[in-house]
Amino acid sequence: MMQRTEQFARVPLTSIVAGCLLLATGTLARGQSLEEGLDPLPYRLPADFDSSLQAGYVEPSATNDRLAALEAEVNRLSSADAKRKADAEKKPTFQIGGQLQTDYLYFGQDAESQAALGDINDGVYFRRARLTARGEAFETVEYAIGFDFALPGRPSFLDVFVGMHDLPLLGNARVGHFFEPFSLNRITFNRYHTFMEHSLADAFAPARNTGINAYDTYGNDENGTWSIGWFASNSDNYGDQFMDAGGQALTGRLTWLPFYDEASEGRSYIHVGGGYSYRTPPNGNLFFAPFPEARPGTPTPASVQPFVNTGLISAEHNQLFGAELAWIAGPLSFQAEYMYVPVEQNGGPELAFQGAYAFVSYFLTGEHRPYNKKLGIHDRVIPFEDFFRVRTCDGPIIHGRGAWELAARWSYIDLTDENIVGGVEHNGTIGLNWYLNPYTRVKWEYIVAQVDRPPVGDSTTHIAGMRFDIDF
Repeated sequence: MMQRTEQFARVPLTSIVAGCLLLATGTLARGQSLEEGLDPLPYRLPADFDSSLQAGYVEPSATNDRLAALEAEVNRLSSADAKRKADAEKKPTFQIGGQLQTDYLYFGQDAESQAALGDINDGVYFRRARLTARGEAFETVEYAIGFDFALPGRPSFLDVFVGMHDLPLLGNARVGHFFEPFSLNRITFNRYHTFMEHSLADAFAPARNTGINAYDTYGNDENGTWSIGWFASNSDNYGDQFMDAGGQALTGRLTWLPFYDEASEGRSYIHVGGGYSYRTPPNGNLFFAPFPEARPGTPTPASVQPFVNTGLISAEHNQLFGAELAWIAGPLSFQAEYMYVPVEQNGGPELAFQGAYAFVSYFLTGEHRPYNKKLGIHDRVIPFEDFFRVRTCDGPIIHGRGAWELAARWSYIDLTDENIVGGVEHNGTIGLNWYLNPYTRVKWEYIVAQVDRPPVGDSTTHIAGMRFDIDF
């Protein structure tokens, strides 16, 4: 009896449940309740019932061995996954990006414009065609490498640098090829610009050059930025500069937000700033030659050329002074800059050139121009709703409108002083921008360029342009 009890103690639970069901079925089939008592079983258990129970039985030790093996495999996979993650943290991150801008430009010239500038052909251009890579290493190191296939170098260097964050005293530092810290309009990323091109005054602002730069924020709410760096003053399309004399620049910028509406997350703010640069021109020669506010990526003799131009000036050094102002009140914005450029001419009198711009814009759909506090520049416009137009399963078409912005700008540059007769130019621009989504834009512009430059004198050129712009 003890032996049979021990055997049933090892019977699997499923077999016991099956036996109980069999008993209940035989009883209830005759209409009896369990309380009425049980008649003898209507079915006789097979003679080998006990042996069949024994066949399905698994010793506890074997089950424990299987569980232990399974647990070991899970631990092995978890360790391998943890090792892969640890190895990945030891390598720099990598993110690919890019931008494509396709422009159409139409030029209408009066007789004086054709006499002064020649016949400017209409055209379709790739203004920018870019591929970039950015990433970080060990949280404190950043890097960027980017190329443009529409600019003169085909490709040309863009941002190509290595930087570090959270440094004592300096805050952040970069070494490589990038924009010198001068001018709000110049260092704001082009994909955040209101207009297709920079203003005329941008001819004075240095572009990307190779150098070293330190920058950081200041103030309790990070409402100010500072930046200073040393640069080669005229790097080529690949970030290189080779020369025996000159070719250096010390450039700095300081910004402040006297007002920033935190409650609305920056829908209203006031930006003020200033920049300075002391420069020795490479091999003692410099020149200024602004394009009108429409240009292809790589100008050709048949396409648009600078309308005013100083030509080469032999100079010991020159300086750049810049003042910035931006006022944003929800959908309404105003922005202006003034630049003053004294030049220490070799064998001639001191020179002084100047330029300025001012523009106003308004979002018909209510958006605003965001602000990047860490860099002291404008940020990406985010439409309240993206543009789409699709047909639903039920038939009706649903759509979103995107963001719409009206803008008008006046800009000015004077390149005539003393013995240099580079000319004076005024541009007036009106524009309509359609932001389909945060990364896709269509722009339409009409520009009137008025030039006073000997020997022709006054001339007028009308320019109409359209751009399709996407970045990723």
